[in-house]
Amino acid sequence: MLEERGRIVAIESDAVWVETIQRSACNGCEAKSGCGTGLLGDFFSSSTRVRAVLNGYPADKISLNDTAVIGIAENALTSSTLLVYLLPLVSLVFVALLGDYLFAEAGAVIGALLGLLGGALGVRWYSRRQAANPTYTPVLLRIEPSSGHS
Repeated sequence: MLEERGRIVAIESDAVWVETIQRSACNGCEAKSGCGTGLLGDFFSSSTRVRAVLNGYPADKISLNDTAVIGIAENALTSSTLLVYLLPLVSLVFVALLGDYLFAEAGAVIGALLGLLGGALGVRWYSRRQAANPTYTPVLLRIEPSSGHS
């Protein structure tokens, strides 16, 4: 289970809304202070609100601004990541090769664009079909109470 911490910003009867801060991978790097990539990552970091189901946790034991630890299954994230990155790339290459075979260089360029677009549409179709799948829904793992601020 992959975990992420965030601040609870809303409470529903069966879920909580958690605000997480997106950070670059540079936060753990020792050379961050002297690296332009780390500085850009800090500049462009933003917050995201995620709905996490309570997973049996009682809603009355949760307060706004508590720190929530939410999680998602590793295999769900891994398979989704592979699909999002590989499907457009594979379709781009395949349709570009087909276009090159049929129509030479211009066909390869047009085929690459069509393949990329087709792969992106395939990812969008798959993600919409999986929207109600509980495997891809973040769950509340535990609450770390806030330290007195409201």
